[in-house]
Amino acid sequence: MNDIKAARGQAAGMAGVEKHGRRFLWIGFVIAAVLTGVVFTLAWRTLHETRRIMESEILQRQKTLTAARAEMTDSWLESLVEKSARLVGSDLFQIFAAEMDKLPGNVPLLFTPGGDAGDNAVPPSAGGGTVEQLRSQLPLMRTMLAEFVSYSGYAAARIVNSRGETYMSTEASVAPLSNAQRRTVQQVVNGGRLVYAPLELQPKGIVLDIYLPIMPPSYQGAAGKPSAVMILSQVADGKLAEVLSPGVVDERGRKLKMVQKNGDIYQNIAPGSTMLRQVQDFTVDADSTLPFGIRNAFGENMEVYSSGLRLRSAEWWVVAEHDASIIKETMNDRAKTVYSIAGLISLALVLLVAAGWWRLVGREQSDINTRITGLLSVIDEQKKLLDGINSAITDPISLTDGKGIYRYVNAAFAAAVGRGVDDVTGLDGPAVFGFDTAKRLNASDQHVLMTGESVSVTEVLWLMSKRYHFQISKTPLKESGTRAVQGIVSVFRDITRLVETQERSRRVVQQTIDALVRTIEEADPFLGGHSRIMGGIASLMAKQLRLSEKDTATIDAAATLSQIGKMFVPREILLKPGALTPEEKSEMEMHIEYARNVLKGIEFDLPVVETIYQMNERLDGKGYPKGLAGDEISMQAKVLAVANAFTAMAKPRSYRPALSVDDAISILEKQTGSYDPDVVAALRQVLATPAGERLTAQAAAAKAM
Repeated sequence: MNDIKAARGQAAGMAGVEKHGRRFLWIGFVIAAVLTGVVFTLAWRTLHETRRIMESEILQRQKTLTAARAEMTDSWLESLVEKSARLVGSDLFQIFAAEMDKLPGNVPLLFTPGGDAGDNAVPPSAGGGTVEQLRSQLPLMRTMLAEFVSYSGYAAARIVNSRGETYMSTEASVAPLSNAQRRTVQQVVNGGRLVYAPLELQPKGIVLDIYLPIMPPSYQGAAGKPSAVMILSQVADGKLAEVLSPGVVDERGRKLKMVQKNGDIYQNIAPGSTMLRQVQDFTVDADSTLPFGIRNAFGENMEVYSSGLRLRSAEWWVVAEHDASIIKETMNDRAKTVYSIAGLISLALVLLVAAGWWRLVGREQSDINTRITGLLSVIDEQKKLLDGINSAITDPISLTDGKGIYRYVNAAFAAAVGRGVDDVTGLDGPAVFGFDTAKRLNASDQHVLMTGESVSVTEVLWLMSKRYHFQISKTPLKESGTRAVQGIVSVFRDITRLVETQERSRRVVQQTIDALVRTIEEADPFLGGHSRIMGGIASLMAKQLRLSEKDTATIDAAATLSQIGKMFVPREILLKPGALTPEEKSEMEMHIEYARNVLKGIEFDLPVVETIYQMNERLDGKGYPKGLAGDEISMQAKVLAVANAFTAMAKPRSYRPALSVDDAISILEKQTGSYDPDVVAALRQVLATPAGERLTAQAAAAKAM
């Protein structure tokens, strides 16, 4: 209406403007067309960037998940081999296997009750000992093998000589080795290293065969060539089901699968299935990882985002899959909203051009009135069109005046607050949302009215007894020709689903981190409870030093994750009781690099990774990995360094008892070149409190390793 009044006031001076009207109209429509193209281009780029971000988030979650499950599987396989090390390395088995390997002829017939070797009979003293002596030892060896299989939880075991002949087994009926098994035995004999055979589906379930070399006694000097091979059979259904379980948080559309290489083909391993299905188009990178991308799900007719990580122990891959249709649905919904808004902006541009043209083409008052009447009619029609479009838009839209009275709302807004469109018009904020919510919304409204600038805020609103997260974009509505703000246009974008998805993602990351922490504490028994006790002491020290809440939260998170890099350090170094060699020390110090590589892709919003990376630096610059000194080291890292050193001394080890509090602190106080004296003084103070005494008692009560 202000534009109409201005047109009437300028009617006397508009003579001669009409001849410029058509030119202005064409120029205006060209500009509107260009701006419309820009608007839709920006909309397309926004959607493209949104898809890229969502795919990046899926990739990071898959990397974290597959790394954790691959490490779990590798640890299981290594534990299976460790169980058999004592039996395979015993002198009794090595001597017996070496003597058996020297026997010519058909060894299985020789050691079968009543068997007759015929033409292949063995001389009485063949191989440096009598056959009867070896036969007399056989019952004892079978008993030892059966007892080992029983207490180790294996399904079966057999021992074959270097020619692939079975002469000892825990099973009553022993089938001859298949051609594939004979080739594997020969591979172990030639290479002298253990081999994990491909998983096989048998009546008792999915079975893993492990081929372990039995070396001759060292005094016989056989140049490291095995004299026998032990074949251990393990039913793997239960462990595979545990590895492939979705976890505590079952993210919609997510699955874990296991793939193995069997000869020249790849097979999908599914616990409980009746067959091992061949996997088509399984192509890995140079580093043996399955690259992230869209492909058909293994064993299912659906498209998924998937990636896979190869185990270091065997040719198995842990593959994570996310249903691609979920991303497509989200993007389709987002596209509808973005392109609808782009259409509204384009329509507004066209209306602006039309309004400007109508203002210029009038010459006389009567013509102006006529054209204004026509313009009002057009505006009314366009308003109806906009109302129709707004009714179809799912995002709530409102227009409030300078006093906060709602002058216009679309159907989506009215439905969200549980009223009719006409019922909302004329009400103020407290009448629509309630006093407290209206007060929060009014703060950003006042900013728009006072500055004339657009703002975007995120608010939690309770509508019809249901909690929603909204991203609210507020734009000033200014009077034409002036900078005065007449009202505020607010667009409410429902981001509840996005916020809930982000919260679920954070929970998945936290649960994965917890699983990684448990894995490293299981890998090194000395670390059992170390992170928890260390975190409790560090938190007390941060409060004693009056650090900020942000610094305290950083220290708490860093303490929990500080030992996570040690899961990639060889177990023999982690568990070594004595001093490390320079090479072993260098390998141990790599744990800090491993920790940074694992954690760098996680969004902490705090300098957690930096604190962990600096916790082994020392004031005199003799720490690692960068040799930082003095103020180059953050206060959070200094606190973590003292807490870590004290916790290590306060816990018992297999080669020493736990140090007392006074002895441990005295050692730290003497190392002024390594630890901050103020931080050490804070440690002494907090350990004198009841909370500190409880943590110290927990450390001292830990089982020595």
